[in-house]
Amino acid sequence: MERFIDPCCKECFNSKDNRCDQFVECCLTGPLCHDSEECAAKRRAIVEKLAHSPGYLEQ
Repeated sequence: MERFIDPCCKECFNSKDNRCDQFVECCLTGPLCHDSEECAAKRRAIVEKLAHSPGYLEQ
């Protein structure tokens, strides 16, 4: 998985034909549809790679 739109594993059901209602939140803090530290680590790696400033995720 190298992009937000890539499924983190075969349990991820988001696709062009079956959109996840929590897609953006899942990309930033997920996975939300299943419990997996491995998938969460993949998501964190993408966020860290794409974050351009230290306050990227701060509200």
